[in-house]
Amino acid sequence: MPLTFGCSRPARLTLIAAMVLGACAAQAQGTADAGATEAQYRLGLYQRETGEPYSAIETLETLLSANPSLNRARLELAVAYYRTLNYERARAEAQRVLDDPRTPENVRLSVLSFVKQMELEQTIAQGKPHKWEINTSVGLLYDSNVNAGPDNAVLGSSANGLLTLNSQFVSKSDWGYTAQVGAQHTWQQPAPVRIGESTGRFQWISSVNAYHKGYHNFSEYNLSVLSLATGPGLIVGQGFRGNLNLQVDHISFGGNELGLYTSLNPTITVRGLGGEITTDLLVSQRSFSRPTDGGRQGQFRSFGVSYGRLIGTQASVQGGVRTFVENTREDRFSNQGHEVFVGGRIQWAGIDFFARSAIRNARYDGVEPVFDVARRELERRNEVGASYAFLEGWLQKWQLSATLANVHNRSNVSLYGYDRDTAFINLSRTF
Repeated sequence: MPLTFGCSRPARLTLIAAMVLGACAAQAQGTADAGATEAQYRLGLYQRETGEPYSAIETLETLLSANPSLNRARLELAVAYYRTLNYERARAEAQRVLDDPRTPENVRLSVLSFVKQMELEQTIAQGKPHKWEINTSVGLLYDSNVNAGPDNAVLGSSANGLLTLNSQFVSKSDWGYTAQVGAQHTWQQPAPVRIGESTGRFQWISSVNAYHKGYHNFSEYNLSVLSLATGPGLIVGQGFRGNLNLQVDHISFGGNELGLYTSLNPTITVRGLGGEITTDLLVSQRSFSRPTDGGRQGQFRSFGVSYGRLIGTQASVQGGVRTFVENTREDRFSNQGHEVFVGGRIQWAGIDFFARSAIRNARYDGVEPVFDVARRELERRNEVGASYAFLEGWLQKWQLSATLANVHNRSNVSLYGYDRDTAFINLSRTF
């Protein structure tokens, strides 16, 4: 009698039941795994779209380590790397999707377009880490009060009687010219910088600039400035930029050395309230060469906050406030105060029109000789202008600008009260 192997009927029923239960359990586990995968996928998308691209990268990479064939998650990972300016990793993840034969043709075309866009942006961002700009301008000017002198030689009275100013110090007008040339070098670090959940670009900007203003009749009021500046900068997406600028200005007046200004100027701009908010601090050490200016030597500090925004695509407005303190060797030159300004710009018929108005209030510490009072000043400055960029012809890429400005300065010490009107016409270009 041959040997047979089998189970009794109850035993077979028990085995079948076990197999059915096992299959149901496996199906339930698969459903649970699919739900967990979908939840993790959606979390990665949510993190990326709510400004947390680095967290999204971690989430999607964890998901892909368990599900390497999940190409839709890999494409979202490529976009997350792209958002952090990591073009190499973004292209690598996109290429893995392209290399998968299961990728549909319509998806493949979209991915190829995405890769081409990344290659173009990478070439622009990283292809030229060094950038040079040369700028120059020439212009003509009219100045109704070259020496910022009072209109009247009779200044008023003091404890010693009536005061009369020497006529050579009364306001006098002249025309002249301006000339400027400068160069700026910008180095941008090719690799992006991670700052929390944001990505930034580090820069180092250096410049040299020479400016001269010369008068036709009164050359003793000619002004020349040679400036050297350098410092780091950081741009984080569309919402933040900042820089720290160290600048040295060598100033000549009337053909003679006047002094040296050494300044440190950090600036931060952030997006907010529908526009941009800028804060800046200026600390300047001012040294003078002429013995007669020895009492002016000291430190100047100012802090400003401004707000600007676009109105449509053709106009913009800006306003702000600034406080300042100047401490000098002689108290009569030490002062503090504030300035408020507002301005706007609009483009119409290819011409850029602009206007600016500012009020500056200053209070001096020391008593003025002869007048025997501490000086108080209120300056009102109004400026309007227009500019036009040539798009063709022999002046192509040059810009023509014209500006009219009025300064009305009032002081309790009549010697320092004056009115001044200036008109500029200027031709400039950046190479």
